[in-house]
Amino acid sequence: MVIDNDDHSAQDDYKNNTTPSFLPYSNDEKVINDEDGNLTTQRITRFMKARPKQNRGISDRLIDKYGRINVKRKVPERWSLYSRDLFTTIMNAPMKTNVAIFFVTFLVSWWFFGIIWWIIGAVHGDFTPQHVLWHQIGNYTPCVQNCDGFWDALLFSIETQTTIGYGVRAVTQKCPEGIILLQLQTIIGYLIDAFALGIFFAKLSQSKYRTNTLTASNQAVIAKRNNVLKLMIRIGDLRKNPICQVQVNGFLYMDTVTKEGEELICHPYLIEFQPSYVHLLTPLIVCHTIDDQSPFYEITSEDLKLRNAELVIFVEGVIESTGQTTQYRTSYKHDEFIYDCYFRKIAERDQYGRLKIHYSRFHETNRFEALS
Repeated sequence: MVIDNDDHSAQDDYKNNTTPSFLPYSNDEKVINDEDGNLTTQRITRFMKARPKQNRGISDRLIDKYGRINVKRKVPERWSLYSRDLFTTIMNAPMKTNVAIFFVTFLVSWWFFGIIWWIIGAVHGDFTPQHVLWHQIGNYTPCVQNCDGFWDALLFSIETQTTIGYGVRAVTQKCPEGIILLQLQTIIGYLIDAFALGIFFAKLSQSKYRTNTLTASNQAVIAKRNNVLKLMIRIGDLRKNPICQVQVNGFLYMDTVTKEGEELICHPYLIEFQPSYVHLLTPLIVCHTIDDQSPFYEITSEDLKLRNAELVIFVEGVIESTGQTTQYRTSYKHDEFIYDCYFRKIAERDQYGRLKIHYSRFHETNRFEALS
């Protein structure tokens, strides 16, 4: 179980109604009716309502609050390996990188074939003043009609590869090498177009963007529920059509030393949540029981800090509209576990009996003045 930096147990904290000193919170008191109808005082503990800002620099997290994996890999001959799977490499690159790659690819191909068309015309003698004059009066057939220099050759290359077809420039039957080059450029142009369209369509339809409307609480709560100590996390789907077949998994990564003295860096321990297979029609609090089988059992907050512990949560589901699988990721460090708190109620019914969800209170928690 997670306790504060002092040398006392989490159960003592729970009974004495104290909060670890490293947990910042502000209390607002309000009077409410308890189950017996008596007026009692309840403290509302307000924590961050939005995702905290992440430092774009160095971070000690495995996964940040936005789901980005923060692992630096030193792979020998990495680019040689990545180039063997070029499609996946470009797919995983940022969108601005993809745009720059295909922008340069199209420009290079247009200019490359434009230069070749210009060379063919020059070798064929189409650009000499005499042949230009003869062509104008109809006594000479050039390799490419109305191509009198380099810029005309470049325009013809662009028109050919993009299949614009203005009807001014065209290959003639007097130039067999031009016919072969026309076929080659057309095929290469189709391949570039297919590759570019495939990459951009795959990136735009990636299921990872669906995670922008999935969310989890900024803090993990540890408190008793039905007299059993639980680790609780709230998850939710902001869209009206939630993802289906949702599975929630967790792993506690922390440095460990075996009985033989072997050091294991970021060794994973399975954290089982209940319910683990859900449907996010409404926000849900998933719980992990802290017992003698739990990795959190008898572990202090100081231990979690010294062992670089990080709780990583995976929420996987199927997108209803596309059938694709998506995965939402987030993590919690030692100072993001809060004790003796409960998530604030965010669901209520209106005058017609319809359920209303207040996501503005999604990350807020309640801390009671006295616990039974």
